[in-house]
Amino acid sequence: MTLRHRIRIVAVSSALVACGVAAAPVASATVTAAAPVIRNDSLALVASNALSDLNTFLATGDAGARIAYNSERAAIAATVAERLTIDPATLELAWRMADSSHQQALMGALSQLGVPYHRNSSNPGVGFDCSGLTAYAWAQAGVSIPHQSATQIKSSAARTAATAEAGDLVYYPGHAMMYLGVPGAIVHAPYTGRTVEVDVVSKSHRTTVRYGNPIG
Repeated sequence: MTLRHRIRIVAVSSALVACGVAAAPVASATVTAAAPVIRNDSLALVASNALSDLNTFLATGDAGARIAYNSERAAIAATVAERLTIDPATLELAWRMADSSHQQALMGALSQLGVPYHRNSSNPGVGFDCSGLTAYAWAQAGVSIPHQSATQIKSSAARTAATAEAGDLVYYPGHAMMYLGVPGAIVHAPYTGRTVEVDVVSKSHRTTVRYGNPIG
């Protein structure tokens, strides 16, 4: 592993301390109230670094980049699991089992955590609406999808809760999200006053959402 990647892993550890990662796995539960708004989310930088390392590995086969990415991915999963009170090992496994394009899209979305919701926007670091975020995220995998939630799901290959993988689209009328690979868990840009955040789909929508794979 290169010195750059060793330094990055140390930086990941420091950022995750700031994020308040739980020291031990947490029990599965359902979020029943809106979580606090997190602005300038420090986890976004970790995800951005992870995406960079993943891209380096995919382009060059560099083993150091792969090791750094695997460490970053596990650390991000631990933080997200702590926020959503789900099992971190299950979450990280779902991410690890997703193909590389889905992982790129997922890290792309997570790299924008804390960015404010802005209607009709897809502007990294500045603002997103729901479909703007998913369009941006999939662009990080080299996949162009329209900036319109209903069109996104219609143009994607249909999946079910049982067949969807982390990074797939999740949709209910008027809202597009990205699946985190664990039932109900998503990352999205919800509405004015909130930021890009991880969340759990409400029980009222859990059985009616549609899933779609933008790359078939």
